[in-house]
Amino acid sequence: MFVQRLVTGPYQTNCYLLGDEAKQSGWIVDPGNDAELIISEIERWGVEPVAMLFTHTHWDHIAAAGPLKVRYPHLEVLVTEEDAPFLDWEMVKSVCFDRRFLSLYKEDLKLLPKPTGYLVDGQLLEDSGLVVIKTPGHTPGGVCFYHEEGQFVLTGDTLFAGSVGRTDLGSGDMDLLMASCRRLLELDDQVQVLPGHGPTSTIAQERNNPFLI
Repeated sequence: MFVQRLVTGPYQTNCYLLGDEAKQSGWIVDPGNDAELIISEIERWGVEPVAMLFTHTHWDHIAAAGPLKVRYPHLEVLVTEEDAPFLDWEMVKSVCFDRRFLSLYKEDLKLLPKPTGYLVDGQLLEDSGLVVIKTPGHTPGGVCFYHEEGQFVLTGDTLFAGSVGRTDLGSGDMDLLMASCRRLLELDDQVQVLPGHGPTSTIAQERNNPFLI
């Protein structure tokens, strides 16, 4: 399986493309912005995307979802039930404090797709090899995606290299976030941390994260 990071949009959101070249299938995690960039990379790899997965549904992680669903109508749209209401233009308008972002990406956000299924803790997304780890705190329904064979975890805005996610965006909870980060630290030291913003890290490095000591 390949994993490619694409840095997208004004918030420099990390969108990840995962692909199985043997099966010619792929997965899109957190399509923040720049749908055309994501599409061009999918086509370069020659895989057929089967699902969009969301670690959470803040506006900077979802804005390309609509155009991608238009381009690939068969895509599954998988998110937790708690975060699903925010895959909606009217809801995004009501919670997004960045009016310039709304202005720039209004047409894309109006295309936000409805979920086709809900993610639950411990769920194995079989063809991808990803396991859902429920990590509330940054949002009520935040999740991470762990790939045991590949030894990586996609942490969204829960855990960053040397930092942790915000909890001041209206629905955050610092106690829950800390508990979620401690849960991630139960993974093996060599597991790569692939966050929603910024550089990669490892679980070993994050044991010395100043926010978690």
